Amino acid sequence: MTQLTLTGGLLLQADKHSSYLKLPRPLLRRKPSSRKIKTDSHSQSITTFPVRVHREDNQINQGALNARKNFKNVAHKTEFRSHSAGPYGNFFATCWPNGKTERVKLATEIIESLWVYDDVMEDVDHAGAVMVHASVRDTLIGTENSSKKNMIATLFKDFGARLNHMDKQGAPRVLASLKTYLDNYDSQKTPFNTIQKYTEYRILNVGYGIMDSFMQWTMGLQLNEAETDEAHNFYMSAGRVMGLTNDLYSWNVERTEAVDSEDRKWNAVPVIMQQYDLCEEDAAVFLRGLIVHHEQVTRELGQVLMRRFAYSQTMTRYVESVSLMLGGNCFWSATCPRYNSI
Repeated sequence: MTQLTLTGGLLLQADKHSSYLKLPRPLLRRKPSSRKIKTDSHSQSITTFPVRVHREDNQINQGALNARKNFKNVAHKTEFRSHSAGPYGNFFATCWPNGKTERVKLATEIIESLWVYDDVMEDVDHAGAVMVHASVRDTLIGTENSSKKNMIATLFKDFGARLNHMDKQGAPRVLASLKTYLDNYDSQKTPFNTIQKYTEYRILNVGYGIMDSFMQWTMGLQLNEAETDEAHNFYMSAGRVMGLTNDLYSWNVERTEAVDSEDRKWNAVPVIMQQYDLCEEDAAVFLRGLIVHHEQVTRELGQVLMRRFAYSQTMTRYVESVSLMLGGNCFWSATCPRYNSI
């Protein structure tokens, strides 16, 4: 029988025993779920946050490919933008590098579907788009049976069930964020005329709520009500970073698109040009500075949260995961085919 002695507060094992393998081993080195990306040599990436990519990037990217294949079956003539793959990893594998693989893969399929859906909706007038958004929303959350009359909505019909099957407790929060996004997407027809007002709406319009809720879901995190309230300013600041970062890099594509500027051409660059009477190049420089400013504010707010909740491992993981999400969003955007000529 194995002899155990207690010396100096440490439990010492006199001889080796197979039961040792069953003991908790938190100090043993584990293979990290992500790999670090060096960003120094990529001058277009302006993020001050770290960047990592999920080690199962290929598997996660398959979720995006599945989504695009499904859309091609119902929207044969639509030209889709380059998808979420990038030269250093899929967008979602870069934004959620430490998430559980199967969860990140499913989240990738869902949001990639929304990306392609966005491409399809650009060819639909505003009134018609609002009706389709409502149908997609109701099908997604299970309040409406999918109809063959709206083939696009049918592509979203299984997502709610798949989320619930994978994590019944966390799924409602993710579905609520998707519902909020579709309720408000395209709800503002006329662009704002100041960057300050535009930025606040862009937090919602860019889908930051979806990205944050899926990030928590893929990590198995869930802030409680008190933590969520305390993190509100941090959340909003991070949303400003993501929305404006998306505008900076997507402008390379959007500036040449034939979209009615009085309808749904959303980007911070023309807003800044109009508000401050700047040329396009100067407005882009202005936007870069604004993004770095909001990154600094976000970092400061995150440090305050971690000090205030020093006892909470959940809050620490949340703040660190948001930082990786923002860093990944910027680096991927600066290097991906979707926004850049390769």
